[in-house]
Amino acid sequence: MRIMKKIFIAAGVFVLFGLPGFCQSKKFQDIIGRWTVIGEQGPGVRLEIIDSADIMLTYMGEEKKILNYKIDFSKSPAWFDFSVKDTTSSILNVKSIIEIVNDGVIKWQLFVDEDRSDHFSSGKGELFYLKREKVSTNSNAVSLKKE
Repeated sequence: MRIMKKIFIAAGVFVLFGLPGFCQSKKFQDIIGRWTVIGEQGPGVRLEIIDSADIMLTYMGEEKKILNYKIDFSKSPAWFDFSVKDTTSSILNVKSIIEIVNDGVIKWQLFVDEDRSDHFSSGKGELFYLKREKVSTNSNAVSLKKE
């Protein structure tokens, strides 16, 4: 009986201390790519994250460069705040939350001119599901043959 108890305790300690090593923390590199809206909830909405200096947002048919941003992955969902120039050349500050659902889907809720919610809600903001576009590679490689 004592041996069984020690085994259960050792297994419990292993699980408690080993679990954080298996959990993946999300980071900026996980969202690099071109993301488009799934379905018809917001046609023409696209988020393209090229690298940490170049992020483009297409919204209501207009492509805008994100001027500055801050992403806090320590929060769940992560806070993603950014600024863009609107059509009148004034700066529009947008608060949002973002969650990586899996490698190919993110959930994103924008809050323009309203307080950010800590969690996703249908009560305010605009909620989008975006899928990662597959990168098409141009395979015009020339095959060399010896004759």
